[in-house]
Amino acid sequence: MIPNGSPDGIADVIRSEVLPRAGKDLPNELVLLDNGENGGFAAGNNQGIRWAQDNGYDYVYLNNGDLKLDPHTISHVVDMAESDDNVGAVQSLVLFWDDHEKVNTTGGMIHIGGYGYARDNGRQLSEIDRKDGEEIMYPSGAATLYRVSALNKVGLLEEGFFMYHEDLELGLRLRIAGFKNLLSMKSRTFHDYQFSRNPKKFQWMETYRWVVMVAYLKPMSVLLWIPFAVFIELGSWAMSIKGGWVGSKWKSFCDINRVSTIKLIHKIKSRQRQVRVIKDRDWLRDVTGKIEDQETESTLMRVANAVIDPLWRLVRTVIFW
Repeated sequence: MIPNGSPDGIADVIRSEVLPRAGKDLPNELVLLDNGENGGFAAGNNQGIRWAQDNGYDYVYLNNGDLKLDPHTISHVVDMAESDDNVGAVQSLVLFWDDHEKVNTTGGMIHIGGYGYARDNGRQLSEIDRKDGEEIMYPSGAATLYRVSALNKVGLLEEGFFMYHEDLELGLRLRIAGFKNLLSMKSRTFHDYQFSRNPKKFQWMETYRWVVMVAYLKPMSVLLWIPFAVFIELGSWAMSIKGGWVGSKWKSFCDINRVSTIKLIHKIKSRQRQVRVIKDRDWLRDVTGKIEDQETESTLMRVANAVIDPLWRLVRTVIFW
């Protein structure tokens, strides 16, 4: 359990009410890792992952504080991981806390603009046709099992990302290294999720989407990507003005041009080159040109989808490197 510097006193509650239950109605080994600081999603979760590495565990499961699990959640994802040594991560099906027939995510999608978003968000479970064990672009950090040996090879969550897109980057890194990201439809979790319009969220997402695409695309792919990037950037500015978060967009623009961000891009680029075993074509074929089932959908986004998606489908057919 990792409070990650939470100011609400949860660390004290865990010490007094949760840890004493170890080996009784809770697992035999309960550990509280709390350095008193909020280092962001990646840094907080990495504390737990490093503990698992140091103590010889085969798997680590990321479980958001606002997430509850079905009794068989863990066993299903472990069984799936055990079926194939090339599985790097298995995401549980994430449903809504107050509506167990409503989907929060069946896996992450990567947009050609670098945005990551939850597939099937808001749809009814009965409406979707997802297969147990199907490959996904990247798993949600809210409810995912990672193979520790895979993380030993590719590295942990990128702590240069304070929040958002760190699960996308790690999932893409696993895929680049030849590992599979899978979805378990049998493993079910329930997320007390509410869409946030926190200005910092938009700032971080806008910054990190650029970092990911520039760091992972090969030079020839960058040349094909630039026209899309320019068009999407113009649309992003328009949406920020309309949505009232233009200040965050400006801060993101400043962040992208900081020396620290440029160093972060070089760090990620160097790391992915060291573990890469696939070509750009092998992961770009599953990058999408449209954003669907999101709370930010608008007429502008629907127009962008109609323009970008068919063009991207055409362009990616020529990528052979």
